[in-house]
Amino acid sequence: MTDQARTRRAAVALAARGEGQEAAALGALALQDSPLPADGLSPLAAAIDHHGGCVPLPYGQGQCWVARTGEAVSGMLYATPPIRWLQQQPSPHRNSLIHSLVEIELLAVAESHRTQGVGTVLLQEAENTARANGTHLALAKIRIGAFPVMRWYRRRGYTIAAQNEPLVFATCHGLTSCDDGSDGYQLAAKALQPGTALRRTARAGTPLILLERDT
Repeated sequence: MTDQARTRRAAVALAARGEGQEAAALGALALQDSPLPADGLSPLAAAIDHHGGCVPLPYGQGQCWVARTGEAVSGMLYATPPIRWLQQQPSPHRNSLIHSLVEIELLAVAESHRTQGVGTVLLQEAENTARANGTHLALAKIRIGAFPVMRWYRRRGYTIAAQNEPLVFATCHGLTSCDDGSDGYQLAAKALQPGTALRRTARAGTPLILLERDT
């Protein structure tokens, strides 16, 4: 059976109430090298059990998708507005900037279902939803040195930023930027809106990645 045929068998939907533990158990796979404590995903599990796949946040909402292959939960993805970035913006601007970026916080596939396209369809669902909301950029944080993960995102159209390399983009309040936060991760970024693309350039001798209109 081809990967494409396997992919068609993975059905993706927002998590339902009561599926928090299943989703969090998978999400823990993405945090195996993280300093997060063992019960660090318990609040997410409780929120999903209570709210389903749309989780209220200080700004906007997180969305948790699960993939099912047959009866098995084969993967999960949790995406959120850029909460930490929003908190750095002027308070009056924050609500209008919620859909500037979407962050892929967790993406995990059960070991028995890997290399079958499950992660791809989860990522596509998150991207399509963000695109429909007018979101400009999708971001994922990848641990420094996690080259297989970097290659996976690159094959799906993402640009891998160098350490501390900023992403510069326009919002309704003018040009702004974000970076990896110097916390042991690098950013993977993808332009979501038609007619836009990411381009490496430099300003005042500083390398950066610029989101701009295709020419």
